[in-house]
Amino acid sequence: MKSLTIKKLFQLHSWVGVVTGVLLFIVAFTGAVAVFARPELVIWSNTVTDDVPQAVSGEQVQKLVNHYSEKVPAEFTENIHIYMPTGYNYTDLTLLFESHHGDENHEHAAVYAYEIDSNTLELKREFYGATGDYYMGRKYNSGSFIGHFHADLHLGRPIGLILTGFMGLTLMVSVITGLYIHREMFKQLFTFRREKSFSVLTSDAHKLFGLWGSVFHLVIGFTGAFLGLATVILLPAAAYVSFNGDQDKLVETFTAMPEPIISKEYQPTEIASIMSSIEQIDQKAVLMDLTVMALNDKNSVVYARMMGGENFSSELLEYKGNGEFAKSMSSLGDINGWAITVIEWLFPLHFGNFSGVFVKFLWGFLGLSTALIPLSGVMMWLAKRSRGNNSDLSPIAYQRWNRFVIGSCGGIVLACAAMFPAQVILNATVVGVAQNSWFAPIFFGSWVAWLVLCILPIEYRRLLKANTLLVALLLTVIMPLKLFTVDGYLGYLFSAKYSLVAAIDVSFLILGLLSFYVAGKVKTQSMAMNTEVLEEKSA
Repeated sequence: MKSLTIKKLFQLHSWVGVVTGVLLFIVAFTGAVAVFARPELVIWSNTVTDDVPQAVSGEQVQKLVNHYSEKVPAEFTENIHIYMPTGYNYTDLTLLFESHHGDENHEHAAVYAYEIDSNTLELKREFYGATGDYYMGRKYNSGSFIGHFHADLHLGRPIGLILTGFMGLTLMVSVITGLYIHREMFKQLFTFRREKSFSVLTSDAHKLFGLWGSVFHLVIGFTGAFLGLATVILLPAAAYVSFNGDQDKLVETFTAMPEPIISKEYQPTEIASIMSSIEQIDQKAVLMDLTVMALNDKNSVVYARMMGGENFSSELLEYKGNGEFAKSMSSLGDINGWAITVIEWLFPLHFGNFSGVFVKFLWGFLGLSTALIPLSGVMMWLAKRSRGNNSDLSPIAYQRWNRFVIGSCGGIVLACAAMFPAQVILNATVVGVAQNSWFAPIFFGSWVAWLVLCILPIEYRRLLKANTLLVALLLTVIMPLKLFTVDGYLGYLFSAKYSLVAAIDVSFLILGLLSFYVAGKVKTQSMAMNTEVLEEKSA
């Protein structure tokens, strides 16, 4: 009975891995990159010279808000969003004056937006129109493009989120069944037979990555499933049960920032003193944004969204317009309970946005191991079915399947690597939001081109070596490209302001050199020789 249960679990583990293995690798690998998307890669992508986003003082923010509020109709000062130049969402200080009910030109929400250089405080871009059009037309970058791809595969809602959420569920199933099947491997936690054949090495790596990182894989699977499925399944379900299907009513009930009652009595909104108070509360936390309700009104309320510092998850601080602190709450509102705490923890747990850069590096490394588990599992499944007298796969079919795996999985690695030198070239040749139209063709074009190449009858190890070499070349060429396109680049490398960008440049160079080393270890052979070997094994 026990052996029958193990056999069934093994079949479940194998088929779940084979059916979803390639897609799970794609989601997990881009997730490992997305860990560094905000703020590191967003800042890197938007920095051309030494114009790295700088903090803006509370006095300057208050002065700018009051200045631009005079340029918009009065109803647009009732809801103002101030996005700080942190790199999490924006690298420019951005002021959004929004009317939720539109105006004479728009039936729905409309906005006046002002994007301001955080270093010079000069206006870089202004916008007036529908709120949705503004957010859709914001300047994009390579880091956020990969981050959004990880979230929904650029398929949008609900299909993209359902797919990535489902990948989280399959990861959990694979880990749980794998731990039970290979529980004897707990006695061999340090067994890694590097001197053996490639198939043995792959098997050891598959089991060890699964065992050592099992807790991480389960956390990533659970949080990914929840984040993917919450808005398309759980939110409608909750609305159906408690609010007769009215999702807007549900959001309104639990919103953290209700609209204040405007008194029409003038009282300055003390944005500067509020920002000073926030810094004193937690100097290590990052002020993401401020929302000002009813600017310069007696009943004005200011909400400040914080990340990091002493809090594991994000925090929302409420202030009265006169600068008096009111209360602290979660980003979901003034709701208590362990369930809310758990939900609040999901996002930082999934992306490693807590406790600094060290945790991000750890999350990135473990994320790569999560990607390698389904990849190695698929490779083991293919190798097993190509052996023996009654093998399921012929030598030619085995080659084709390996080329498909290298084309799809290696292609996504190549596409991500291509985005970064492309970003350097775009920064030198294309201005502002015009860059947006280039990212999708570069990303999907390089991926599809590599997939097409892998259709050709080329020995799969040669394709793997070529893929690794191309990735290495793309990563190592970034610094030389900057040397030719950015005036004074060598001087910036030693500038304290440029340290974050320089560290990322050097990291790309190191990863490129490491990829060259790995490519040198890949042994290749002719298609004919490989076919003969497989036929001998099958005989």
